[in-house]
Amino acid sequence: MNDQHVARLEAKLERLVEGAFAHLFGKQIRAQDIAVQLARAMEDNAESGTPSDPRPIAPDHYTIFLNPAIQQQLLQRQPALSTHLGEHMTELATSSGYRLNHLPTVDLETETTLSTAGLIVKADHTRKKHSTTAVMQRVEIKPANMETPHNPQLWLNGQQVIPLVDELINIGRSRDNQIVIDDKSVSRYHLQIRLRFGRYTLFDTQSRGGTYVNDVLIKEHNLQSGDVIRIGSTRLVYTEDHPMSDSQTGASAPADEPSG
Repeated sequence: MNDQHVARLEAKLERLVEGAFAHLFGKQIRAQDIAVQLARAMEDNAESGTPSDPRPIAPDHYTIFLNPAIQQQLLQRQPALSTHLGEHMTELATSSGYRLNHLPTVDLETETTLSTAGLIVKADHTRKKHSTTAVMQRVEIKPANMETPHNPQLWLNGQQVIPLVDELINIGRSRDNQIVIDDKSVSRYHLQIRLRFGRYTLFDTQSRGGTYVNDVLIKEHNLQSGDVIRIGSTRLVYTEDHPMSDSQTGASAPADEPSG
Protein backbone atom coordinates (compact mmCIF):
# COMPACT_ATOMS: atom_id res chain seq x y z
CA MET A 1 0.00 0.00 0.00
CA ASN A 2 1.22 3.52 -0.78
CA ASP A 3 3.09 4.98 2.23
CA GLN A 4 1.61 8.41 1.49
CA HIS A 5 -1.91 7.08 2.07
CA VAL A 6 -0.87 5.59 5.42
CA ALA A 7 0.89 8.83 6.41
CA ARG A 8 -2.26 10.79 5.58
CA LEU A 9 -4.31 8.49 7.81
CA GLU A 10 -1.75 8.88 10.58
CA ALA A 11 -1.94 12.69 10.36
CA LYS A 12 -5.73 12.60 10.54
CA LEU A 13 -5.60 10.36 13.60
CA GLU A 14 -3.28 12.83 15.30
CA ARG A 15 -5.67 15.71 14.61
CA LEU A 16 -8.68 13.63 15.60
CA VAL A 17 -7.56 13.10 19.16
CA GLU A 18 -5.97 16.54 19.49
CA GLY A 19 -2.45 15.45 20.27
CA ALA A 20 -3.45 12.76 22.73
CA PHE A 21 -0.86 10.38 21.29
CA ALA A 22 1.97 12.80 21.99
CA HIS A 23 0.83 14.38 25.26
CA LEU A 24 -1.30 11.77 26.99
CA PHE A 25 0.37 8.50 26.13
CA GLY A 26 3.92 9.63 25.54
CA LYS A 27 5.63 6.83 23.65
CA GLN A 28 3.27 4.08 24.78
CA ILE A 29 1.28 4.02 21.56
CA ARG A 30 1.42 6.19 18.42
CA ALA A 31 -1.02 7.26 15.76
CA GLN A 32 1.37 5.63 13.29
CA ASP A 33 0.88 2.26 15.02
CA ILE A 34 -2.88 2.37 14.48
CA ALA A 35 -2.61 3.71 10.90
CA VAL A 36 -0.09 1.05 9.85
CA GLN A 37 -2.03 -1.80 11.43
CA LEU A 38 -5.31 -0.67 9.85
CA ALA A 39 -3.66 -0.45 6.43
CA ARG A 40 -2.04 -3.86 6.90
CA ALA A 41 -5.35 -5.41 7.99
CA MET A 42 -7.01 -3.99 4.88
CA GLU A 43 -4.29 -5.35 2.63
CA ASP A 44 -4.07 -8.79 4.28
CA ASN A 45 -7.83 -9.39 4.33
CA ALA A 46 -8.79 -8.04 0.91
CA GLU A 47 -10.73 -10.43 -1.29
CA SER A 48 -10.12 -11.05 -4.97
CA GLY A 49 -12.06 -8.99 -7.48
CA THR A 50 -14.18 -10.27 -10.32
CA PRO A 51 -13.35 -10.69 -14.02
CA SER A 52 -15.34 -7.56 -14.80
CA ASP A 53 -13.63 -5.59 -12.03
CA PRO A 54 -10.35 -7.14 -10.88
CA ARG A 55 -9.71 -4.60 -8.12
CA PRO A 56 -9.45 -6.28 -4.70
CA ILE A 57 -12.42 -5.84 -2.37
CA ALA A 58 -11.42 -4.20 0.91
CA PRO A 59 -12.80 -5.52 4.20
CA ASP A 60 -15.50 -3.28 5.65
CA HIS A 61 -15.39 -4.11 9.36
CA TYR A 62 -12.36 -3.46 11.56
CA THR A 63 -11.89 -4.18 15.26
CA ILE A 64 -9.08 -2.43 17.16
CA PHE A 65 -8.13 -4.14 20.44
CA LEU A 66 -6.43 -1.88 22.98
CA ASN A 67 -5.42 -1.87 26.60
CA PRO A 68 -8.57 -0.84 28.58
CA ALA A 69 -6.96 2.34 29.94
CA ILE A 70 -5.81 3.42 26.47
CA GLN A 71 -9.21 2.70 24.93
CA GLN A 72 -10.97 4.69 27.64
CA GLN A 73 -8.66 7.68 27.31
CA LEU A 74 -8.98 7.71 23.53
CA LEU A 75 -12.78 7.70 23.69
CA GLN A 76 -12.75 10.42 26.35
CA ARG A 77 -10.74 12.59 23.98
CA GLN A 78 -12.85 11.73 20.94
CA PRO A 79 -16.19 9.96 21.66
CA ALA A 80 -16.96 9.71 17.93
CA LEU A 81 -13.57 8.15 17.12
CA SER A 82 -15.10 4.96 15.70
CA THR A 83 -17.30 6.92 13.29
CA HIS A 84 -14.43 9.11 12.10
CA LEU A 85 -12.15 6.11 11.68
CA GLY A 86 -14.76 4.44 9.47
CA GLU A 87 -14.87 7.52 7.27
CA HIS A 88 -11.07 7.65 7.03
CA MET A 89 -10.96 3.96 6.09
CA THR A 90 -13.33 4.76 3.20
CA GLU A 91 -10.83 7.32 1.93
CA LEU A 92 -7.88 4.96 2.48
CA ALA A 93 -9.59 2.15 0.55
CA THR A 94 -10.67 4.23 -2.43
CA SER A 95 -7.40 6.15 -2.71
CA SER A 96 -5.45 2.87 -2.57
CA GLY A 97 -7.38 1.30 -5.45
CA TYR A 98 -9.66 -1.02 -3.49
CA ARG A 99 -13.36 -1.59 -4.06
CA LEU A 100 -15.90 -1.37 -1.22
CA ASN A 101 -19.11 -3.37 -0.98
CA HIS A 102 -20.19 -1.59 2.21
CA LEU A 103 -19.16 1.53 4.10
CA PRO A 104 -16.38 0.56 6.55
CA THR A 105 -17.07 0.47 10.29
CA VAL A 106 -14.49 0.44 13.07
CA ASP A 107 -15.00 -0.82 16.63
CA LEU A 108 -12.69 -0.09 19.56
CA GLU A 109 -12.56 -3.05 21.94
CA THR A 110 -10.55 -3.78 25.08
CA GLU A 111 -8.11 -6.62 25.66
CA THR A 112 -6.80 -6.89 29.22
CA THR A 113 -3.74 -8.90 28.21
CA LEU A 114 -2.38 -6.03 26.10
CA SER A 115 0.14 -3.58 27.48
CA THR A 116 -0.38 0.17 27.10
CA ALA A 117 1.76 -0.06 23.97
CA GLY A 118 -0.04 -3.12 22.64
CA LEU A 119 -2.38 -3.08 19.67
CA ILE A 120 -4.25 -5.70 17.63
CA VAL A 121 -6.34 -4.97 14.53
CA LYS A 122 -8.64 -7.54 12.93
CA ALA A 123 -10.59 -7.05 9.69
CA ASP A 124 -13.39 -8.96 8.04
CA HIS A 125 -16.12 -8.61 5.42
CA THR A 126 -19.72 -7.86 6.34
CA ARG A 127 -22.19 -10.18 4.66
CA LYS A 128 -25.56 -8.49 4.23
CA LYS A 129 -27.78 -11.05 2.55
CA HIS A 130 -31.04 -9.51 3.73
CA SER A 131 -30.28 -5.87 4.31
CA THR A 132 -33.14 -3.75 5.60
CA THR A 133 -31.84 -0.85 3.56
CA ALA A 134 -32.65 -0.95 -0.12
CA VAL A 135 -29.66 -0.21 -2.33
CA MET A 136 -30.81 1.70 -5.39
CA GLN A 137 -29.92 0.24 -8.77
CA ARG A 138 -27.37 2.24 -10.69
CA VAL A 139 -28.47 3.76 -13.97
CA GLU A 140 -25.80 4.62 -16.49
CA ILE A 141 -25.00 8.32 -16.60
CA LYS A 142 -25.42 9.54 -20.12
CA PRO A 143 -23.33 10.94 -22.44
CA ALA A 144 -21.29 9.28 -25.04
CA ASN A 145 -18.20 11.46 -25.16
CA MET A 146 -17.97 13.34 -21.85
CA GLU A 147 -15.80 11.70 -19.19
CA THR A 148 -17.70 11.15 -15.95
CA PRO A 149 -16.86 9.81 -12.48
CA HIS A 150 -16.82 6.02 -12.18
CA ASN A 151 -19.69 4.71 -10.05
CA PRO A 152 -20.23 7.90 -7.97
CA GLN A 153 -22.26 7.31 -4.80
CA LEU A 154 -23.39 8.96 -1.60
CA TRP A 155 -23.51 6.88 1.59
CA LEU A 156 -26.30 8.27 3.79
CA ASN A 157 -25.48 7.92 7.49
CA GLY A 158 -23.52 4.77 6.72
CA GLN A 159 -26.70 2.85 5.85
CA GLN A 160 -28.16 3.76 2.47
CA VAL A 161 -26.19 3.81 -0.78
CA ILE A 162 -27.44 6.39 -3.28
CA PRO A 163 -25.88 6.25 -6.78
CA LEU A 164 -25.50 9.64 -8.47
CA VAL A 165 -27.01 9.26 -11.93
CA ASP A 166 -28.02 12.80 -12.91
CA GLU A 167 -26.07 15.88 -13.91
CA LEU A 168 -27.99 18.01 -11.39
CA ILE A 169 -28.96 16.69 -7.96
CA ASN A 170 -30.84 18.73 -5.34
CA ILE A 171 -30.60 17.64 -1.71
CA GLY A 172 -32.72 18.82 1.20
CA ARG A 173 -35.74 18.24 3.39
CA SER A 174 -38.38 19.10 0.79
CA ARG A 175 -40.02 16.13 -0.94
CA ASP A 176 -39.34 17.52 -4.43
CA ASN A 177 -35.56 17.12 -4.08
CA GLN A 178 -33.87 14.25 -5.88
CA ILE A 179 -32.41 13.20 -2.51
CA VAL A 180 -34.72 13.85 0.44
CA ILE A 181 -33.13 14.12 3.89
CA ASP A 182 -35.49 13.48 6.80
CA ASP A 183 -33.68 15.76 9.24
CA LYS A 184 -35.30 18.83 10.80
CA SER A 185 -31.91 20.56 11.03
CA VAL A 186 -31.51 20.37 7.23
CA SER A 187 -32.93 23.17 5.06
CA ARG A 188 -35.74 22.45 2.60
CA TYR A 189 -33.30 23.06 -0.28
CA HIS A 190 -29.92 22.64 1.36
CA LEU A 191 -27.36 21.88 -1.33
CA GLN A 192 -26.92 21.02 -4.96
CA ILE A 193 -24.49 18.71 -6.72
CA ARG A 194 -23.70 19.42 -10.37
CA LEU A 195 -21.66 17.51 -12.93
CA ARG A 196 -19.17 19.98 -14.39
CA PHE A 197 -16.19 19.20 -16.62
CA GLY A 198 -16.40 15.53 -15.72
CA ARG A 199 -16.45 16.12 -11.94
CA TYR A 200 -19.21 16.46 -9.37
CA THR A 201 -19.17 19.83 -7.63
CA LEU A 202 -21.13 20.57 -4.46
CA PHE A 203 -22.82 23.96 -3.89
CA ASP A 204 -24.46 25.16 -0.69
CA THR A 205 -27.75 26.82 -1.70
CA GLN A 206 -27.82 29.43 1.08
CA SER A 207 -28.84 26.82 3.64
CA ARG A 208 -29.73 27.82 7.17
CA GLY A 209 -27.15 25.65 8.93
CA GLY A 210 -24.42 25.57 6.29
CA THR A 211 -22.68 22.70 4.53
CA TYR A 212 -19.45 21.17 5.85
CA VAL A 213 -17.03 19.00 3.88
CA ASN A 214 -14.40 17.26 6.02
CA ASP A 215 -15.42 19.60 8.87
CA VAL A 216 -14.77 22.75 6.79
CA LEU A 217 -17.65 25.15 6.05
CA ILE A 218 -17.92 25.50 2.28
CA LYS A 219 -19.96 27.28 -0.37
CA GLU A 220 -18.52 25.33 -3.32
CA HIS A 221 -16.39 22.19 -3.36
CA ASN A 222 -15.13 19.77 -6.02
CA LEU A 223 -15.97 16.37 -4.60
CA GLN A 224 -13.28 13.73 -4.17
CA SER A 225 -13.72 10.12 -3.13
CA GLY A 226 -13.85 9.85 0.65
CA ASP A 227 -15.18 13.37 1.25
CA VAL A 228 -17.46 13.55 4.30
CA ILE A 229 -20.38 15.97 3.88
CA ARG A 230 -22.24 17.14 6.98
CA ILE A 231 -25.58 18.93 6.83
CA GLY A 232 -27.51 19.31 10.06
CA SER A 233 -27.29 15.98 11.89
CA THR A 234 -26.82 14.04 8.65
CA ARG A 235 -23.57 12.66 7.25
CA LEU A 236 -23.05 11.84 3.59
CA VAL A 237 -19.86 10.19 2.34
CA TYR A 238 -19.02 10.64 -1.33
CA THR A 239 -17.21 7.76 -3.04
CA GLU A 240 -16.30 6.92 -6.60
CA ASP A 241 -14.29 4.16 -8.21
CA HIS A 242 -10.90 4.95 -9.64
CA PRO A 243 -10.63 3.98 -13.32
CA MET A 244 -8.59 0.86 -13.88
CA SER A 245 -5.18 1.33 -15.44
CA ASP A 246 -3.90 -0.75 -18.34
CA SER A 247 -1.93 -2.89 -15.89
CA GLN A 248 -5.09 -3.62 -13.89
CA THR A 249 -7.14 -4.61 -16.91
CA GLY A 250 -4.36 -6.65 -18.42
CA ALA A 251 -4.37 -4.50 -21.55
CA SER A 252 -1.11 -3.51 -23.15
CA ALA A 253 -0.20 -0.64 -25.40
CA PRO A 254 -0.15 -1.48 -29.10
CA ALA A 255 3.27 -2.13 -30.59
CA ASP A 256 4.81 0.53 -32.76
CA GLU A 257 4.17 0.19 -36.48
CA PRO A 258 7.22 -1.11 -38.31
CA SER A 259 9.01 1.62 -40.19
CA GLY A 260 9.46 1.60 -43.88
